Amino acid sequence: MITGDEQETTTEGNAMKKVKLTTILAAAAMIAGSTAAFADDWRHDDDSKYNDLYELKELHAAFHKAVSHAGIDAATKAKALEELLALWTDDGVFVASNGVTFKGKGTPGTASCDLGALTLCDLYAHHAGGLVLGHDWVSLTPIFTEVVNVLDHENGQIYFQCIYLDASTDQVMSNVTFGLPGKPDSGRAKKVHGHWLFSYAETTAITPPTLDVY
Repeated sequence: MITGDEQETTTEGNAMKKVKLTTILAAAAMIAGSTAAFADDWRHDDDSKYNDLYELKELHAAFHKAVSHAGIDAATKAKALEELLALWTDDGVFVASNGVTFKGKGTPGTASCDLGALTLCDLYAHHAGGLVLGHDWVSLTPIFTEVVNVLDHENGQIYFQCIYLDASTDQVMSNVTFGLPGKPDSGRAKKVHGHWLFSYAETTAITPPTLDVY
């Protein structure tokens, strides 16, 4: 049998639970509303979108700068390797044209960068033609082939080509892609702590265009 005092206590307890639940729901609604408002503000903020596009193009340019002349000596290769890894998210994924997947950065000088480690460090240290010691290659791209698309404030799509030119002979060595032609989601970038980084890429080799070198 419930006494009057016990019934009053139970009623007060239920009321407190309702107040807490109402507060939690209100807070959740406020957060959801703020997130939606932020996303909506981003879509209508041309300055932010143009700035993101500019930074993605700068990311693209930084890649070509890092891989160019990277194989001229061991010190230059080591520096290029560090610069390339800095352009990727920690969990970045690169799918080579032969289907082999390289995942995670890895660290130069450790087992995570050894041949066969299947990290991005392994990729650039042991498989990238531009970083092979003795190669003085320059990475070029036909700018009209670049595709950059900002999806929201932290996700983007990016595609470009890398035409490797031997700087000593002016001979075109290869043309590989970052992303697959006509498949926007095959090259991705993500903003991490305010900086755009590569996060995913599939690649293929395509016939290089004819270049006139003067």
